[in-house]
Amino acid sequence: MASSGDAGRRMPDGTAAPGCDLRLPGPDAPLLGSATTMSPLLLILIVVLTTAAALELSLTALFLSRRSDDRKIYAARPKQLARILRIVAPNSILSGAVVTLMTLYGSRWFIAPGSTSALELIGDVVMTLAVYDLLYYLLHRYVFHESALLRSIHVLHHTVKFPTAAESLYVHPVENLLGLATLQVSLILVGPVSVPAYAVILAVYSWLNVAIHSGLDFAHPVLRPVARMVRNHAKHHRSMRAGNYASITPIPDILFGTEE
Repeated sequence: MASSGDAGRRMPDGTAAPGCDLRLPGPDAPLLGSATTMSPLLLILIVVLTTAAALELSLTALFLSRRSDDRKIYAARPKQLARILRIVAPNSILSGAVVTLMTLYGSRWFIAPGSTSALELIGDVVMTLAVYDLLYYLLHRYVFHESALLRSIHVLHHTVKFPTAAESLYVHPVENLLGLATLQVSLILVGPVSVPAYAVILAVYSWLNVAIHSGLDFAHPVLRPVARMVRNHAKHHRSMRAGNYASITPIPDILFGTEE
């Protein structure tokens, strides 16, 4: 193996000497070393964020429709659209901006370019979401519900007793940022993960947060685990003293005895 000094040596004809350049990239280095990774990351952002927005609208419309009466966990209530937009619209912009910055400029810390096997992809996804699920459970239970300062912030989300998918981001901006920070910390702890794994992780994080606020008891067998989380989260919204703090799976609530 060539030493790090080989990177600076030159041949008599002025060309660089063969060897490995072990110097670390500077802060102005291209993301992940090449522009070839930018295109997949941009595509991931576009697909995940636009699908999340479409999911909010479609699940809200379905909940408000009479066609879903037999699948509603609770009856539809009158909503103040102006009040919802005043809270949700800025949070949607904030969330989209932070996720974009995190993906395009922070991903050098938790995304590894190159190919990956199916087993590695599954491992990256499961481990990252498991870490996130535990960290968010602890944040939600002990910081948002038991800390005096942030409890007063989280209570805004609980003013919505019977949420719809459109109200998934009816939160204080500080709560929004802390949730996104928890995801990034989870990626750093487990990562670096592959680009395909990151796509799945971001999709599950974004889409499931919308789905668990939908108020719909999904009937399809594939969606029964999601329906369980929707029912759990519906119970959680009814009181600041309720359990069901997890947002991805019920496992943390089961382990800590807080599933209701």
